[in-house]
Amino acid sequence: MPDEINELYSRNSLKLEYPKSIVSGPSVMERASEIEKQLDSKFDVIVSDTEVKNSGKFVKVFSADEIPGSMIEGKMTNGSEDRISAYINANSKHVIIIEIPDNESAKIGIMAINSGHMPFQILVRCGSGSRLNMFEYYCSADQDIYSVAPLHEFMVESNAHAEFSLVNNKTSGSCMMGFAKAEVYKGAELKANFVYSGSSVTKMKNEFYANEEGSRIDAKEIVVGASDQKFDINTFMTNAKPNTYAKLESGAVLDGSSMCMLKGYAKVEKLAKGAISRVEEHGILLSEAAHIDALPDMAIDYGDGVSATHSAATAPIDKDALFYIMSRGIDSVESRRLFVGAFMSKYLSGITNPLARELSTSMLLEKSESGSFGKVPGISMKNVWNANW
Repeated sequence: MPDEINELYSRNSLKLEYPKSIVSGPSVMERASEIEKQLDSKFDVIVSDTEVKNSGKFVKVFSADEIPGSMIEGKMTNGSEDRISAYINANSKHVIIIEIPDNESAKIGIMAINSGHMPFQILVRCGSGSRLNMFEYYCSADQDIYSVAPLHEFMVESNAHAEFSLVNNKTSGSCMMGFAKAEVYKGAELKANFVYSGSSVTKMKNEFYANEEGSRIDAKEIVVGASDQKFDINTFMTNAKPNTYAKLESGAVLDGSSMCMLKGYAKVEKLAKGAISRVEEHGILLSEAAHIDALPDMAIDYGDGVSATHSAATAPIDKDALFYIMSRGIDSVESRRLFVGAFMSKYLSGITNPLARELSTSMLLEKSESGSFGKVPGISMKNVWNANW
């Protein structure tokens, strides 16, 4: 990962303390049921530090020491990528296998809730021509202060379409760290959406590879920070073959003394003629003490017929834009809400799962107004404009 080999990224990096042992807490399934009632929705899989409940049609669950070797043959990660993947590989309690057969369709909802340290793995294979819409909601049992550490692998085979949305709404004091790796093959598409709101400290690393001709990757990530939260988000995109498409759009809205590092790295490999590569990072600062480091970077090993761009911009909230909105008879509080909501909508527009979209929007708007996080928000889409919905 560039976080280790890129000098700039290495200097701008949060250092995590890894738990020395796996701590088990009490069962949290009752709290999970309460959250399902609050959201008026059922999740196919509920993962806790003590057990996993599974009703998913294409989902199998194993303990890390009992999974058959045949189920993880060809596994993409082996713990050598970095400390995060090594920690998760060494300490996982659960391994979740999701296999969508060729030309099948599936919609899978996963809740991850814990009262102890919880590294676990989700391995996903989308067969040729299949379609998957997968939503993961990360939340806390009461006011837990423990870490959650998911490792994801996606293999999106020829002409398949996969959409993955991850929403972190864990409580203050908790830590989220994770590693995700995806390989997308001929004519296939991966849409990845990351919504980071909860946890006092978040450090995530993602590697996405457009591995065969015609493959597409469209990744969006939004960070909304308050208080003294810290976020370190690393995303690495690779165009490995001709006529591939890889785009990363990262946004951050920060208040209080929160800080965020957005590190989007794109690589166009040799002979990737006709490749399109984009990295965009933008942020809004709602307070003078908040801080964003937007650090896009690229490596272009082939220049013939390649389109590659990267950009970054951060600024305080636009006073002229607020004045314009207020001049239309809208008060200052609602004007600020509309401005922030319009900014965030760009990064939520790729989410097609209704629950994930409405939960994320309500959660982020509530946080941008109150600064609180970790509680299940009241779902409200009143006066919310979202592009492309």
